[in-house]
Amino acid sequence: MSELIFDNGQFARQQRVLAGELTLSELPRVAHEVLSGGVIEYALVGSTDRLQRLCLDLRLTAQFQLKCQRCLAAMPFELDVATRFALFSDEARLEAAEAEDEDLEGLMFEREFALLNLIEDEILLALPFAPSHESCESDVGVAAAADILPQKPNPFAVLADFKAKLKRGDN
Repeated sequence: MSELIFDNGQFARQQRVLAGELTLSELPRVAHEVLSGGVIEYALVGSTDRLQRLCLDLRLTAQFQLKCQRCLAAMPFELDVATRFALFSDEARLEAAEAEDEDLEGLMFEREFALLNLIEDEILLALPFAPSHESCESDVGVAAAADILPQKPNPFAVLADFKAKLKRGDN
């Protein structure tokens, strides 16, 4: 059994720690969403919360290059995610706890818990829906081009001027 597939309840109960690095090639869904990136560092710690529920604390950090949706150039994105997941034995308890506490993240106990899937999900949730620079270099070029290009007259102003000439009898 892989080091990244384990019994998550036993992991939390034993307060184990698992840390390492992954590459984009190991996370195909993430690789599809980013232009490039270095290593993804992860740390998973088993613990209990204030209500004595078993928990998994996941921390992810990475540097990615995303495509700006405004100028289509690469833009840097720093991933830094820390999430606590409370573990539950049945769906009804999980749903009730999440309904009671909107900040709660819950997972089901799993004998063959796949950490890679959780890591991919958390990264995908952290990526911006439509990444964009605060101000794109192309925005500066567009503004400069607007200053250089001759300004076209407003068609409604031309029409108003034409109507005024007709009233005065200027042809």
